[in-house]
Amino acid sequence: MGVNTAIRVIMVYNLRKMRNPINLGSLILAAALLLIGFTSCNKLKENRDNITSAEDFAASETEAAGLFDVSDDANETGMQMTIVPQGATFRWIDSTSTIKIYELDFGPLGTTEPKGKLCGDGRYRAGKVLISFSSPYKNVGAVATVKTTSSDLFYSGDGSNMTQIVTDITIKRTAVYSFEITVNSGQLLFSDGKTASFQGVRNVTKTSGMTTSGVWGDEYEVTGSGSGVNREGDNYTWNITTPLLKRMQLGCARTFVKGIISVKNVDAGRSLDVDFDPYNNAACDRTAKAIVGGRSIVFTVR
Repeated sequence: MGVNTAIRVIMVYNLRKMRNPINLGSLILAAALLLIGFTSCNKLKENRDNITSAEDFAASETEAAGLFDVSDDANETGMQMTIVPQGATFRWIDSTSTIKIYELDFGPLGTTEPKGKLCGDGRYRAGKVLISFSSPYKNVGAVATVKTTSSDLFYSGDGSNMTQIVTDITIKRTAVYSFEITVNSGQLLFSDGKTASFQGVRNVTKTSGMTTSGVWGDEYEVTGSGSGVNREGDNYTWNITTPLLKRMQLGCARTFVKGIISVKNVDAGRSLDVDFDPYNNAACDRTAKAIVGGRSIVFTVR
C-alpha cells in the first residue's frame, strides 16, 4: 500500500466522522498501521528482489568460471583436454598465427534428458564456443578470449535445466599462476524467456595443482566486483567480500565450495550476502545461502 493510498483512506475516515468529534488517537493509529504496512511491503519486495539478484548472479558467476575452466584446460594442455568430453568436436580456425583461434562444438541441445554432453567438471553443455589465445599461453601477459553468440546456441546446466549463455570474456595472465578475467558482457537466457545480464572483473589465482598438467586437481581463489541486471529487470552490484574457492575435483568443479559475495540492488536500502559454504564444511554440494538482515534462504546453484 502506498503513502497516497494511506492519505486517501484517512481523508475518507475524516469525512465520515464530520458529524461527530474526531477521535484523534484512532486516526493516528490508522495512519500508523497503513504506513507500517507500506514499509513492510517495501522491505519484503526489497528482500525478494535482492534474492533474485543473488540467485542470478550465483548462476552467472558459475557459468563464467566454467567457461574459464574449459578454455584454460584446452589452452594449458595443448588441446589434451580433461573437461571437454569425447563426442565434442574440436576445430582449428587459425593455428598458424600468433593469435590462435579454435571452436569447441558440444552438439545441439537435446530434446530429451540429458539435454547436452556431460563434461569432466560435472556440467552438461551443448552448442558452440569460440576461443582464441596468444601463444605461448603460459607466458605472463598472454591473453585469451572466450565468446558465445546467440547463433552459437551454447547451453550449460544439469542436463535437465539448461540455460543459454551469450558472453564475451577476456582472460589475461597477470602472473605465472594468476589471471584477470573480464566479463565484457554476459547474458543468461532462461527457459521461461526471461534474461539476466552480468559484467565485471575477477582476479583468479591458482593455489594448488601448479605442477600438474591441465586443470584437474587445481584449486583457485577468486576475487572481484561488477554489476548486473536480474531476470526481473532490477540493476544490482556485486562484490566478492571473502575469496571464492573453486576446487577442480570430481563432484566439486560445478561451482564454488567456499566464499562470500555481497549483492545489492541499486534501489535497495541494504545488501544481501551469498555464502557458498553455508554449513562451514566446503562441501561439493552446489548449496549456497542468501543472507539479508536476520533472515537466510538456502538454495541450489543452477
